[in-house]
Formats: sequence, C-alpha cells, structure tokens
Amino acid sequence: MGGLSLARTKVLQVLDRRGTVRQSVLAQELGQAPRSVTQSVEALEREGLVERTADPHDGRSKLVRLTPEGTRALISGTAAGEQVLREVFGAMGAEQLGNLDQLLDVLRAALSGAS
Repeated sequence: MGGLSLARTKVLQVLDRRGTVRQSVLAQELGQAPRSVTQSVEALEREGLVERTADPHDGRSKLVRLTPEGTRALISGTAAGEQVLREVFGAMGAEQLGNLDQLLDVLRAALSGAS
C-alpha cells in the first residue's frame, strides 16, 4: 500500500471513532456526497482496509467497518503525519510558534465572518 490520501484517512478515522456505520451515515459525517464516499470505500475495501456488509435492518444499505489491516494503516499513517508535523514545527522557536498561533487566530476569525 502506497500511503493513504487525506480523504481516505478521514474515512478510516470516522470508522475508528464510530465503529460499524451505515455508508450513508459515513457520507453525512464526512460532509461528502454519497457517491464520493462509495468510491473511497470501494477503494479501501479492495485494499483490505474496510469491510462492507448488508445492513440486516435495511437490505438497501451497506454497513462499513474497519478491518484489522485498516486499523494498522491508520496507526501507521497517523504516526507518519505526526512525524512530519514534528519536523516542520519542531524547527520553529517559541516566538515563531506564538506568531503562527496569532496568525491562525486571525485567519479563523476572518473565515468565521465570511461564512
């Protein structure tokens, strides 16, 4: 497996947090169109990272769950991402990090006002 995209990582994170869910609930939680989530889930299923089964309460729906391989991929991807963040932000001093924090606050406020 050549690494996870951000979109696929988000799918795995939701499944890790929520457990087995309907595919429609997964799409809603991710704020994505059901068709986009279906494509991501199908790709993750081909890689053995998730498993889909029929919903016993609604034959039209699919339940999605993380597989043990999916859990390992999520852990590995999370560790790699944290390492990158340490490398990027670890090079910054306390003053630079404080300035970055202030800039992010300004951006957050501007984005809140725009929506």
